[in-house]
Amino acid sequence: MANFQQQIEKAKQLKPEKISKELFKFIRSIEKQILDKNKEQIFENSQDIHGQAIGFYSYATEQITKGRKKKGDPFDGKDTGDLFKQMYIQEVSGVIRFGSKSPHYAEILKSKSWLSKDILGLTDENLNQLIETELKPFIIAYYRKILEL
Repeated sequence: MANFQQQIEKAKQLKPEKISKELFKFIRSIEKQILDKNKEQIFENSQDIHGQAIGFYSYATEQITKGRKKKGDPFDGKDTGDLFKQMYIQEVSGVIRFGSKSPHYAEILKSKSWLSKDILGLTDENLNQLIETELKPFIIAYYRKILEL
């Protein structure tokens, strides 16, 4: 067991830059899980990052899909081509941003059919769940390792 002075020396290793670097590496390691959570949020709940509906199908869509999608049903985002296959997460100045390299994403942002342009990213509920199940355990384990607890 380390004495007080030894623990202080270990604690000095907890530098913000190093913690940020390790946290960033960890977030990159769970990027697929984060993106899958965003897809689920859209495919299953038809929600944008604010928990609001992303849109509803029209009568024309009902006709085109031969009733597979009914007028008034919430958008599920499943027919957006390669939008979700080309999703990515990017860190810019300490901020994690979601995006898609798909040309369909630009179409969605211009479309008046979609009620929201804020579709790539997590709701507060999903983000809090990710923090509790993934980030918090990582941070606790990281601190325990550095402090040798």
